[in-house]
Amino acid sequence: MAIGAWFATEFDEPVPARELPAMFASGGDPEVLLADQVARGVAILGRVQGESGAVVLKVRTGGRPVRVRVDLHVDGASQTAWSRAAAPARGMRELPRLVMVRAQGSDRAAALISRQRGRLRMVEAHAWVEFDLRSDEVGDDGLLIIEVVDGTPPPWAATALSPLAAIGVRINQVEIVAIEEGEQRGGSARLAGAAAQLAGFVSAGGLVGARGRGQGHPRSRFIVVNATDTTVRCRVRISAATAPPAAVRQPSQKWLRRQQGQTVLKAFRVAQRGAGYALFEASPFTRPPHPDRLAVRAVHLVGGTECRVSATTQTEDTLDVVIERAAPGPVLVGLTERDTPGVRRRVAETVCQVIELECRR
Repeated sequence: MAIGAWFATEFDEPVPARELPAMFASGGDPEVLLADQVARGVAILGRVQGESGAVVLKVRTGGRPVRVRVDLHVDGASQTAWSRAAAPARGMRELPRLVMVRAQGSDRAAALISRQRGRLRMVEAHAWVEFDLRSDEVGDDGLLIIEVVDGTPPPWAATALSPLAAIGVRINQVEIVAIEEGEQRGGSARLAGAAAQLAGFVSAGGLVGARGRGQGHPRSRFIVVNATDTTVRCRVRISAATAPPAAVRQPSQKWLRRQQGQTVLKAFRVAQRGAGYALFEASPFTRPPHPDRLAVRAVHLVGGTECRVSATTQTEDTLDVVIERAAPGPVLVGLTERDTPGVRRRVAETVCQVIELECRR
Protein backbone atom coordinates (compact mmCIF):
# COMPACT_ATOMS: atom_id res chain seq x y z
CA MET A 1 0.00 0.00 0.00
CA ALA A 2 1.31 3.48 -0.88
CA ILE A 3 2.37 5.80 1.93
CA GLY A 4 -0.23 8.42 0.95
CA ALA A 5 -3.13 6.03 1.60
CA TRP A 6 -2.93 6.80 5.34
CA PHE A 7 -3.11 10.59 4.93
CA ALA A 8 -6.06 11.15 2.61
CA THR A 9 -9.78 11.29 3.46
CA GLU A 10 -12.82 11.39 1.17
CA PHE A 11 -13.09 15.15 1.79
CA ASP A 12 -9.58 15.94 0.56
CA GLU A 13 -8.99 17.12 -2.96
CA PRO A 14 -5.83 15.66 -4.51
CA VAL A 15 -2.83 17.96 -4.70
CA PRO A 16 -0.90 17.73 -7.96
CA ALA A 17 2.70 16.64 -7.59
CA ARG A 18 5.50 19.07 -8.40
CA GLU A 19 7.54 18.24 -11.47
CA LEU A 20 11.31 17.83 -11.50
CA PRO A 21 13.49 19.75 -11.00
CA ALA A 22 11.65 20.86 -7.87
CA MET A 23 12.52 23.52 -5.31
CA PHE A 24 10.60 23.67 -2.02
CA ALA A 25 11.32 26.97 -0.27
CA SER A 26 8.05 27.85 1.47
CA GLY A 27 6.00 25.95 3.99
CA GLY A 28 2.84 27.44 2.51
CA ASP A 29 3.18 25.62 -0.81
CA PRO A 30 0.34 23.13 -1.40
CA GLU A 31 2.89 20.43 -2.30
CA VAL A 32 4.14 20.55 1.32
CA LEU A 33 1.46 18.17 2.51
CA LEU A 34 2.43 17.69 6.14
CA ALA A 35 4.68 19.33 8.72
CA ASP A 36 5.23 17.27 11.86
CA GLN A 37 6.84 19.26 14.71
CA VAL A 38 7.86 21.86 12.13
CA ALA A 39 6.50 25.40 12.15
CA ARG A 40 5.82 26.30 8.53
CA GLY A 41 7.49 29.41 7.16
CA VAL A 42 6.75 31.82 4.34
CA ALA A 43 10.23 32.44 2.94
CA ILE A 44 11.56 29.15 4.37
CA LEU A 45 10.19 25.64 4.48
CA GLY A 46 9.93 25.62 8.28
CA ARG A 47 11.61 25.51 11.67
CA VAL A 48 11.95 22.35 13.78
CA GLN A 49 10.07 22.63 17.07
CA GLY A 50 10.98 19.35 18.78
CA GLU A 51 13.69 16.73 19.09
CA SER A 52 12.79 15.82 15.52
CA GLY A 53 10.82 17.41 12.72
CA ALA A 54 9.53 16.13 9.39
CA VAL A 55 8.00 17.52 6.23
CA VAL A 56 6.18 15.50 3.58
CA LEU A 57 6.67 16.76 0.02
CA LYS A 58 4.77 15.67 -3.07
CA VAL A 59 6.94 15.37 -6.15
CA ARG A 60 6.66 13.36 -9.36
CA THR A 61 9.88 11.45 -9.99
CA GLY A 62 8.62 9.36 -12.92
CA GLY A 63 10.37 6.29 -11.55
CA ARG A 64 13.79 7.94 -11.82
CA PRO A 65 16.49 8.17 -9.13
CA VAL A 66 16.78 11.64 -7.66
CA ARG A 67 19.34 13.77 -5.85
CA VAL A 68 18.06 15.64 -2.78
CA ARG A 69 19.76 18.75 -1.43
CA VAL A 70 18.76 20.32 1.90
CA ASP A 71 19.79 23.70 3.31
CA LEU A 72 19.80 23.84 7.13
CA HIS A 73 20.31 27.07 9.05
CA VAL A 74 20.90 28.16 12.66
CA ASP A 75 20.27 31.78 13.68
CA GLY A 76 19.42 33.75 16.80
CA ALA A 77 15.81 32.54 16.75
CA SER A 78 17.09 28.97 16.65
CA GLN A 79 19.03 29.49 19.86
CA THR A 80 16.06 31.20 21.54
CA ALA A 81 13.76 28.29 20.64
CA TRP A 82 16.38 25.85 21.92
CA SER A 83 16.72 27.64 25.26
CA ARG A 84 12.96 27.44 25.90
CA ALA A 85 13.00 23.65 25.56
CA ALA A 86 16.44 22.79 26.91
CA ALA A 87 16.41 25.22 29.88
CA PRO A 88 20.23 25.41 30.01
CA ALA A 89 21.95 25.64 33.37
CA ARG A 90 23.69 28.84 34.33
CA GLY A 91 27.12 29.04 32.70
CA MET A 92 26.36 26.41 30.06
CA ARG A 93 27.96 27.37 26.75
CA GLU A 94 26.45 27.46 23.28
CA LEU A 95 27.74 24.24 21.75
CA PRO A 96 27.86 22.95 18.17
CA ARG A 97 24.78 21.08 16.95
CA LEU A 98 24.96 17.62 15.41
CA VAL A 99 21.80 16.75 13.46
CA MET A 100 20.91 13.81 11.24
CA VAL A 101 18.89 14.12 8.02
CA ARG A 102 16.64 11.21 7.12
CA ALA A 103 14.65 10.46 3.98
CA GLN A 104 11.97 7.79 3.67
CA GLY A 105 12.79 6.67 7.21
CA SER A 106 16.51 5.98 6.63
CA ASP A 107 19.54 7.96 7.80
CA ARG A 108 21.15 9.71 4.83
CA ALA A 109 23.56 12.41 6.01
CA ALA A 110 24.56 14.42 9.05
CA ALA A 111 25.38 18.08 9.56
CA LEU A 112 27.45 19.92 12.13
CA ILE A 113 26.23 23.49 12.66
CA SER A 114 27.96 25.99 14.91
CA ARG A 115 27.53 29.74 15.00
CA GLN A 116 30.70 31.80 14.87
CA ARG A 117 31.37 34.19 17.73
CA GLY A 118 32.08 37.71 16.50
CA ARG A 119 33.19 40.75 18.43
CA LEU A 120 29.66 41.93 19.13
CA ARG A 121 27.30 39.32 17.74
CA MET A 122 26.94 35.70 16.77
CA VAL A 123 27.15 34.91 13.05
CA GLU A 124 24.50 32.68 11.50
CA ALA A 125 25.52 29.34 10.00
CA HIS A 126 24.23 27.27 7.05
CA ALA A 127 24.86 23.57 6.51
CA TRP A 128 24.20 21.77 3.24
CA VAL A 129 23.57 18.04 2.90
CA GLU A 130 23.10 16.10 -0.32
CA PHE A 131 22.18 12.48 -0.97
CA ASP A 132 20.73 10.24 -3.69
CA LEU A 133 17.55 8.16 -3.64
CA ARG A 134 17.05 5.09 -5.78
CA SER A 135 14.21 4.92 -8.29
CA ASP A 136 12.18 2.57 -6.05
CA GLU A 137 12.48 4.69 -2.89
CA VAL A 138 9.83 7.22 -3.95
CA GLY A 139 6.59 5.38 -4.70
CA ASP A 140 3.82 6.08 -7.17
CA ASP A 141 2.15 8.41 -4.65
CA GLY A 142 5.13 10.79 -5.00
CA LEU A 143 5.53 11.36 -1.26
CA LEU A 144 9.02 12.25 -0.04
CA ILE A 145 9.52 12.41 3.75
CA ILE A 146 12.43 14.56 4.95
CA GLU A 147 13.28 14.45 8.66
CA VAL A 148 15.75 16.42 10.80
CA VAL A 149 16.55 14.64 14.06
CA ASP A 150 19.10 14.79 16.84
CA GLY A 151 22.37 13.09 16.06
CA THR A 152 23.76 10.49 18.45
CA PRO A 153 27.33 11.46 19.32
CA PRO A 154 29.74 8.97 20.90
CA PRO A 155 30.50 9.24 24.64
CA TRP A 156 33.84 10.97 24.01
CA ALA A 157 32.06 13.82 22.16
CA ALA A 158 28.70 13.98 23.94
CA THR A 159 29.69 16.71 26.42
CA ALA A 160 31.15 18.91 23.66
CA LEU A 161 28.02 18.85 21.46
CA SER A 162 24.65 20.41 22.11
CA PRO A 163 21.80 18.32 23.53
CA LEU A 164 18.44 18.57 21.74
CA ALA A 165 20.37 19.78 18.72
CA ALA A 166 17.46 19.74 16.24
CA ILE A 167 15.26 22.19 18.15
CA GLY A 168 15.07 25.55 16.37
CA VAL A 169 16.95 24.46 13.24
CA ARG A 170 15.60 26.10 10.09
CA ILE A 171 14.92 24.06 6.96
CA ASN A 172 15.44 26.78 4.40
CA GLN A 173 14.86 24.77 1.25
CA VAL A 174 14.84 21.32 -0.29
CA GLU A 175 15.95 20.89 -3.90
CA ILE A 176 15.24 17.71 -5.87
CA VAL A 177 16.67 16.91 -9.30
CA ALA A 178 16.54 13.77 -11.43
CA ILE A 179 19.69 11.80 -12.14
CA GLU A 180 20.39 8.96 -14.52
CA GLU A 181 20.73 5.40 -13.31
CA GLY A 182 24.43 5.36 -14.16
CA GLU A 183 25.05 8.87 -12.87
CA GLN A 184 26.41 7.78 -9.52
CA ARG A 185 29.26 9.76 -8.04
CA GLY A 186 32.58 8.67 -9.48
CA GLY A 187 36.05 9.93 -10.20
CA SER A 188 38.47 11.24 -7.63
CA ALA A 189 38.44 14.98 -7.02
CA ARG A 190 40.03 17.50 -4.69
CA LEU A 191 37.77 20.22 -3.38
CA ALA A 192 38.50 23.30 -1.33
CA GLY A 193 36.91 23.48 2.10
CA ALA A 194 34.03 25.83 1.21
CA ALA A 195 33.25 23.92 -2.00
CA ALA A 196 33.23 20.60 -0.14
CA GLN A 197 30.80 21.95 2.46
CA LEU A 198 28.58 23.51 -0.20
CA ALA A 199 28.49 20.18 -2.05
CA GLY A 200 27.50 18.38 1.14
CA PHE A 201 30.54 16.09 1.25
CA VAL A 202 31.71 17.46 4.59
CA SER A 203 30.25 19.58 7.38
CA ALA A 204 32.61 21.55 9.62
CA GLY A 205 30.35 24.00 11.44
CA GLY A 206 28.55 25.50 8.49
CA LEU A 207 28.94 28.24 5.91
CA VAL A 208 28.25 31.93 6.42
CA GLY A 209 26.71 34.73 4.39
CA ALA A 210 23.18 35.50 3.26
CA ARG A 211 23.12 32.41 1.03
CA GLY A 212 25.52 30.31 3.07
CA ARG A 213 28.37 30.12 0.59
CA GLY A 214 31.33 31.64 2.50
CA GLN A 215 33.47 29.50 4.77
CA GLY A 216 34.18 32.08 7.46
CA HIS A 217 36.40 31.34 10.44
CA PRO A 218 36.77 27.88 12.03
CA ARG A 219 34.45 27.34 14.97
CA SER A 220 34.54 23.68 16.05
CA ARG A 221 36.98 20.83 16.64
CA PHE A 222 34.62 18.36 14.96
CA ILE A 223 34.02 17.45 11.32
CA VAL A 224 31.28 15.34 9.76
CA VAL A 225 32.25 13.46 6.58
CA ASN A 226 29.31 12.55 4.31
CA ALA A 227 31.30 11.50 1.24
CA THR A 228 30.38 7.97 0.18
CA ASP A 229 33.94 6.71 -0.30
CA THR A 230 35.30 3.98 1.93
CA THR A 231 38.46 6.09 2.32
CA VAL A 232 38.36 9.90 2.53
CA ARG A 233 41.26 12.30 3.07
CA CYS A 234 40.76 15.68 4.72
CA ARG A 235 43.37 18.37 5.17
CA VAL A 236 42.51 20.57 8.13
CA ARG A 237 44.06 23.71 9.57
CA ILE A 238 44.37 23.86 13.36
CA SER A 239 43.82 27.16 15.15
CA ALA A 240 42.41 28.63 18.35
CA ALA A 241 39.10 30.45 18.72
CA THR A 242 37.31 32.24 21.51
CA ALA A 243 35.52 29.97 23.94
CA PRO A 244 31.79 29.69 23.12
CA PRO A 245 29.62 32.24 24.93
CA ALA A 246 27.05 31.30 27.51
CA ALA A 247 23.88 29.85 26.06
CA VAL A 248 20.83 32.10 26.00
CA ARG A 249 18.65 31.51 29.06
CA GLN A 250 15.01 32.48 29.31
CA PRO A 251 14.57 35.08 32.11
CA SER A 252 12.56 34.06 35.15
CA GLN A 253 11.61 37.62 36.14
CA LYS A 254 8.53 39.03 34.45
CA TRP A 255 10.01 42.47 33.79
CA LEU A 256 12.92 40.91 31.89
CA ARG A 257 10.44 39.31 29.49
CA ARG A 258 9.09 42.70 28.44
CA GLN A 259 10.53 44.70 25.58
CA GLN A 260 12.60 46.98 27.81
CA GLY A 261 13.98 44.01 29.74
CA GLN A 262 14.87 42.18 26.52
CA THR A 263 16.77 45.28 25.37
CA VAL A 264 18.76 45.26 28.62
CA LEU A 265 19.53 41.55 28.25
CA LYS A 266 20.63 42.01 24.64
CA ALA A 267 23.00 44.83 25.61
CA PHE A 268 24.40 42.69 28.43
CA ARG A 269 25.05 39.76 26.07
CA VAL A 270 26.76 42.03 23.54
CA ALA A 271 29.01 43.38 26.31
CA GLN A 272 29.82 39.84 27.42
CA ARG A 273 30.80 38.79 23.90
CA GLY A 274 32.95 41.88 23.44
CA ALA A 275 34.69 41.29 26.76
CA GLY A 276 35.29 37.63 25.91
CA TYR A 277 36.75 38.54 22.54
CA ALA A 278 39.06 41.15 24.12
CA LEU A 279 40.20 38.60 26.72
CA PHE A 280 40.90 36.08 23.96
CA GLU A 281 43.12 38.55 22.06
CA ALA A 282 45.02 39.61 25.18
CA SER A 283 45.48 36.16 26.68
CA PRO A 284 48.76 34.22 26.29
CA PHE A 285 46.75 30.96 26.08
CA THR A 286 45.37 31.57 22.59
CA ARG A 287 48.21 30.04 20.62
CA PRO A 288 46.98 26.92 18.79
CA PRO A 289 48.54 23.60 19.78
CA HIS A 290 50.96 21.81 17.48
CA PRO A 291 49.23 19.01 15.51
CA ASP A 292 51.52 16.43 17.13
CA ARG A 293 49.81 17.16 20.46
CA LEU A 294 46.37 16.30 19.08
CA ALA A 295 44.57 12.98 19.10
CA VAL A 296 42.08 12.24 16.30
CA ARG A 297 39.11 9.89 16.65
CA ALA A 298 36.30 8.95 14.28
CA VAL A 299 32.98 7.14 14.73
CA HIS A 300 30.27 5.99 12.32
CA LEU A 301 27.12 7.93 13.23
CA VAL A 302 24.69 5.28 11.98
CA GLY A 303 26.15 2.17 13.54
CA GLY A 304 28.15 3.80 16.33
CA THR A 305 31.28 1.83 15.48
CA GLU A 306 34.75 3.33 15.64
CA CYS A 307 36.40 4.03 12.29
CA ARG A 308 40.05 3.65 11.50
CA VAL A 309 41.69 7.05 11.29
CA SER A 310 45.27 8.17 10.71
CA ALA A 311 46.71 11.67 11.00
CA THR A 312 49.89 13.05 9.43
CA THR A 313 51.39 16.41 10.30
CA GLN A 314 52.03 18.55 7.23
CA THR A 315 53.04 21.90 8.73
CA GLU A 316 52.88 23.50 12.17
CA ASP A 317 49.18 24.17 11.74
CA THR A 318 47.90 21.65 9.17
CA LEU A 319 47.03 18.00 9.51
CA ASP A 320 46.14 15.34 6.93
CA VAL A 321 43.40 13.05 8.25
CA VAL A 322 42.50 9.80 6.46
CA ILE A 323 39.24 8.09 7.47
CA GLU A 324 38.51 4.46 6.58
CA ARG A 325 35.10 2.86 7.06
CA ALA A 326 33.51 -0.45 6.19
CA ALA A 327 29.95 0.79 5.57
CA PRO A 328 28.56 3.95 3.97
CA GLY A 329 27.12 6.70 6.12
CA PRO A 330 28.22 9.87 7.90
CA VAL A 331 31.32 9.79 10.10
CA LEU A 332 32.07 12.17 12.98
CA VAL A 333 35.73 13.12 13.32
CA GLY A 334 36.91 14.85 16.50
CA LEU A 335 40.20 16.39 17.63
CA THR A 336 41.22 16.38 21.27
CA GLU A 337 44.16 18.13 22.85
CA ARG A 338 46.21 16.27 25.42
CA ASP A 339 46.70 17.95 28.79
CA THR A 340 44.72 21.12 28.07
CA PRO A 341 45.17 23.67 30.90
CA GLY A 342 41.97 24.69 32.66
CA VAL A 343 42.71 28.38 32.12
CA ARG A 344 43.00 27.84 28.40
CA ARG A 345 39.64 26.05 28.21
CA ARG A 346 37.91 29.04 29.81
CA VAL A 347 39.49 31.51 27.37
CA ALA A 348 39.98 29.62 24.09
CA GLU A 349 39.39 26.29 22.44
CA THR A 350 41.04 24.31 19.69
CA VAL A 351 39.19 24.43 16.37
CA CYS A 352 39.84 23.12 12.88
CA GLN A 353 38.92 24.17 9.38
CA VAL A 354 38.73 21.97 6.30
CA ILE A 355 40.98 23.40 3.61
CA GLU A 356 40.92 20.43 1.23
CA LEU A 357 38.90 17.26 0.76
CA GLU A 358 39.81 14.37 -1.53
CA CYS A 359 36.92 12.10 -2.49
CA ARG A 360 34.80 10.94 -5.41
CA ARG A 361 32.44 13.46 -6.97
